[in-house]
Amino acid sequence: MLSALTGLLFHLSTLFRVDAWFGALFPLPVVIAAARHGNAAARRVAVVTTLLLFVLSGPLRAANYVFLHGAMAVALGSLWNARAKWIVTVPASAAVRSAGIFASLAFSSLVLKENVMKLLVTQMFGLLDQIAANVGSTASPTVGGVWCCAVFFVLLNSLSYVAILHAVYAIVLRAVGGVDPEYVNAPDKVKQVLGVPVNG
Repeated sequence: MLSALTGLLFHLSTLFRVDAWFGALFPLPVVIAAARHGNAAARRVAVVTTLLLFVLSGPLRAANYVFLHGAMAVALGSLWNARAKWIVTVPASAAVRSAGIFASLAFSSLVLKENVMKLLVTQMFGLLDQIAANVGSTASPTVGGVWCCAVFFVLLNSLSYVAILHAVYAIVLRAVGGVDPEYVNAPDKVKQVLGVPVNG
């Protein structure tokens, strides 16, 4: 049921191009499975969702789900099952998502027979060069510098996305049946900010 829900939601949101609005929901069923039944159940939900998306949407979208949401959700569930603190779970799951973003770009390049990452960096280089010319600067960005900026922004995007996910799930998972209210293991100060009851 969790796999069917995720697959349908992901398929419809990408079909109608509203996936940016539901980004926080895609990892949720895998995390719920991890919280209720353990890491093996989380992996099964991710695999079945991928197979459903492969049938519904094709290999590219199925791969995008795995790389951008599935792998990170499995890692997040495993870390929370191990009762890891946020100082570990946030950077670790962000690293998994960052690796997934690069893997998604590599897979897209393979399917489309075009180096997508190189194309993005080239476009960014041209944009920065034009901005420098418009403001009258004689400095010109280097390709290596643009690559570093691209990697930095991917890491920053992943870190902010995962941090928001932690905050949202600290609230949402308290209302889900069969899940320990303290499953997300949020720090007391974060609970106070979010309005979540603090133990003790």
